[in-house]
Amino acid sequence: MTTPRSIAVTGGTGGIGRILRDGLSDRFEGRWLSREDADITDLDALERVFAGAEAVIHLAAAAEIQSPWESVLSANIVGAYNVFEAARRSGVRRVVFASSNHAVGMYMHDTERFADPAHPVEVGADAPVRPDSLYGASKAWGEAVGRFYAERQGLEVVCLRIGWVVDEPGPPTTTELREEPPDVRPRAAAMWLSHRDLVSLVEASLTAQVRFAIVNGVSDNVGRWLGLEEARDALG
Repeated sequence: MTTPRSIAVTGGTGGIGRILRDGLSDRFEGRWLSREDADITDLDALERVFAGAEAVIHLAAAAEIQSPWESVLSANIVGAYNVFEAARRSGVRRVVFASSNHAVGMYMHDTERFADPAHPVEVGADAPVRPDSLYGASKAWGEAVGRFYAERQGLEVVCLRIGWVVDEPGPPTTTELREEPPDVRPRAAAMWLSHRDLVSLVEASLTAQVRFAIVNGVSDNVGRWLGLEEARDALG
């Protein structure tokens, strides 16, 4: 794949969308879409806004881990299908799908994995999915739909199991970590993805020569338990 010039970004006005807009706008012609521009539950609307784009970054979702089934169903199940199908219909070549660490979130509760907290047993992106919520399960669904569209419908698809992106450029604060149970706070902090690394990861996902990949999206933190080998191999 040649480097795309034109990208469409669902959820482009959200927190991650704003970080990417700041980091990528000098290299890509972006359409940073809000819900008012295109509701992801409306397939026809997505097809219209994707027309002419070479790549799509799909961020829009019901993004809270506690999201109820009704929200997960419409935004994350129907919405993910609509994005991939609208991309196919519109002639988009590549979709970068914002999956989540929550697709494998139950690994974080394996006590034996963290016997040595500084060097836990890593979970590669090829490990079986173990969602910790309906939200996490919906992201695993999106990965599966992405593989189908890559292997049977001709799209290029990269699924990013995004870690913990906080509003400020630095790592999670003590206040943010306080929201996690005490025994998993270091494990949660080890899923931090810096703004710089987020931008770098997405840019690589847009430009690497790859048909399909699932990769973990975290920075190389102390105590990191989500493996980076697949990201290095697939995206460089």
